Amino acid sequence: MLLESTRVLKENLESSYKENFLCDTKLKTKIRAFPAHFILGARSPVLKAMFTNEMRGKNSEYVNIDYLDDDTVRRMLLYIYTATLQDLHWDSACNLYTASNKYEILSLKNECSSFLKNECSSFLKNNLSEDNACDLLILADMHQDEDLKSAVQDYTLNHRGIFNTAAWKNCIKVNAQLSAELLYLLVKD
Repeated sequence: MLLESTRVLKENLESSYKENFLCDTKLKTKIRAFPAHFILGARSPVLKAMFTNEMRGKNSEYVNIDYLDDDTVRRMLLYIYTATLQDLHWDSACNLYTASNKYEILSLKNECSSFLKNECSSFLKNNLSEDNACDLLILADMHQDEDLKSAVQDYTLNHRGIFNTAAWKNCIKVNAQLSAELLYLLVKD
């Protein structure tokens, strides 16, 4: 009975989202305004604060989030309403990971982190490359995700060609401490 009730609730929330039924706010990117409901605050303490505090203009019917792209907002909203992720790819997972950290949607952050980590065995072979490993390392460090950081460090230590790439040289410039930490792990072994 509980599973059926949960399924029905999920379907109802998804329907409200997709049909824009009784929306009471909008999340506005640079290009588009996404109709939404204040109930989003139940899944994100940051959105709750935005809906209830001065972060949104007194007479404004929308919350400005123009630093996120439309695809990321669409995916984030779908997750908030339905707790599902659809067609997740490398870029969308990284973008959602960053958004979920900013809006403190911990379950979404964990899902994206798991996707980026758990897919490592097959995903690393197909998608994690010498060119993007440094970016993911910086992303994991920036969001203090030690598990993801460790997975990328392990990958990097097993693919030492990364240290000869332009991406590595850029990583040294962007985050010298993180680079030194990785080099320490390299010489320690």
